[in-house]
Amino acid sequence: MILLQLNNVSKSFDGKDIFNDVNFEVKTGERIGIVGRNGAGKSTLMKIIAGVDGYDSGHISKIKNLKLGYLTQQMTLDTNETVFEEMSKPFKQVMEIEQQMQQETHWLAQHATEYESDDYKAHIEKYENLSNRFEQLEGYQYESKIKTVLHGLHFTDEDFNRPINDFSGGQKTRLSLAQMLLEDPDLLLLDEPTNHLDMETTQWLESYLNYFKGAIIIISHDRYFLDKIVTQIYDVALGDVQHYVGNYGQFITQRDKYYEKRMQEYENQQAEIKKLETFVDKNIARASTSGMAKSRRKMLEKIERIDKPLLDARSANIQFDFDRNTGNDVFHIKHLTIGYEQPITQPIDLEITKGDHVAIIGPNGIGKSTLIKTIAERQPALGGKITTGANLKIGYYDQKQAEFKSTATILDYVWDQYPSMNEKDIRAVLGRFLFVQEDVKKIINDLSGGEKARLQLALLMLERNNVLILDEPTNHLDIDSKEMLEQALSQFQGTILFVSHDRYFINQLANKVLNIDESGGQLYLGDYQYFLDKVEEQQALAQHQATNDSATEQHDTTTNNYTSQKEQKKLQRQITRQIEQCEQDIETYEAQIDDIDVQLTQPEVYSDPEKANALAIEKQQTEQQLEQALELWEELQEK
Repeated sequence: MILLQLNNVSKSFDGKDIFNDVNFEVKTGERIGIVGRNGAGKSTLMKIIAGVDGYDSGHISKIKNLKLGYLTQQMTLDTNETVFEEMSKPFKQVMEIEQQMQQETHWLAQHATEYESDDYKAHIEKYENLSNRFEQLEGYQYESKIKTVLHGLHFTDEDFNRPINDFSGGQKTRLSLAQMLLEDPDLLLLDEPTNHLDMETTQWLESYLNYFKGAIIIISHDRYFLDKIVTQIYDVALGDVQHYVGNYGQFITQRDKYYEKRMQEYENQQAEIKKLETFVDKNIARASTSGMAKSRRKMLEKIERIDKPLLDARSANIQFDFDRNTGNDVFHIKHLTIGYEQPITQPIDLEITKGDHVAIIGPNGIGKSTLIKTIAERQPALGGKITTGANLKIGYYDQKQAEFKSTATILDYVWDQYPSMNEKDIRAVLGRFLFVQEDVKKIINDLSGGEKARLQLALLMLERNNVLILDEPTNHLDIDSKEMLEQALSQFQGTILFVSHDRYFINQLANKVLNIDESGGQLYLGDYQYFLDKVEEQQALAQHQATNDSATEQHDTTTNNYTSQKEQKKLQRQITRQIEQCEQDIETYEAQIDDIDVQLTQPEVYSDPEKANALAIEKQQTEQQLEQALELWEELQEK
């Protein structure tokens, strides 16, 4: 069932078009993501859907009595009521029925001797009706639901009776999210719901939303989160809103194909226009061909011109280079104790070698930032030793660098630090970080957090370090800027240590993951998905061992069966992931073969034997890869 529709909706602000002729549809149970650059109009579109903002033209229709929940980035609860009192408000009807049931129970107990009277029977019937209604509304579970959501969002039982105004702004936003989930709306609108969540809490929210019955629309810069939740994407870019079916990863592939298709259509039309214009210019004045030229001119006038497509995710040629490499040993960390006055964790041991890209993860407050500050010598160690290798030139980026202030322009700020560079070269560097033309004359105090972050990353690139230590480098960045940074860092030949909550970023960049806990932490020799698989495996083994230790011989058989089933399910999940990867590879190879076939039909290719031969060899190799992928897919399906 269609819950809500936007038809040809347009919106402008101060005379500037934000988007035009938007069509947007939400059906029962759908999971929709809205993506786009900062300032593209994502939140504006969400506000129009929520009925908070108006629009200039078009039409919006929705079902009668649509129950809608809308969480903004700034939303917080402001009340002196306790957490549990506030979280109980979505269950007001259930609580009223519960109170009426208690009143009826009390009356029936007082009039037990009148059980044969009509009045008594009427109260019995009323109690039964209330009880049936209470069960239909899942009244016996409402307290359990409240506790489940609050625990999932990292609130303890001790927090339940605390006044909400005692909590921080971020905690109040989490409480707003909790209350909205408990209201169980038909349509849930979430604008950056993971902003105040750590990785563990975000994973819990993913799981909760996957079982949520209503429809969901999400704005998020967390690409991993979008991949896990959404099955459709609306891309807000350059005054246009395009609809794609699939999760975030599939959207990227489709968006690039759409852009290539539109660019090909534009170039073909431009070539046709040029051809017609040339004919008209050459023949309009000649009596014998004037009629033909006029006919061509009419054709030109009737052509509906295609605008040149612009890819909003502007590619930036960023490269983090260095002049001299490090030795093979970069950091030898032995019994390192970190903290301020008191140690945060047990001593940490860690070996980092040339080319390592190490992600440091763990719960909030465990000491991730403290660790990399200590390694970068930005704060002293409480104990232990850090031995550094040869030729290290360390660059350090702190998320707070994006909060700096200055009355200088972007251009002057960089020039002051690199006075020997000429203006052309500085502009070229800034252009790589999307500061183009007049952007470089913006005053730094007027920049957004994302723009300041990009400027600091530009300065970091100019330092030419062979070791990068980064604390939350993707904070403040929109998705396109994250991908820009991701691509640059993944090609970096030096060593990287970084703290990040962005699981997609970690998965793309890390070849090792250090998970810090109170015991000091454990290093995993793989990406983020490898870390998750290993943790799941360790938990299964630990549960199996704990069960074996406590169970009797009779229960051992049952436990072994359970563990065997769990291991089998784990293996099945791994095979499923391999099949999905295999299917992606098959699609990629098929697309490459199609592309080569198209190229082989081009005159500039088939008329050049060398080019044609090279493409034929490439096609043969790709076909072999496709055949291998298909064979592997069949083997995995059999498993």
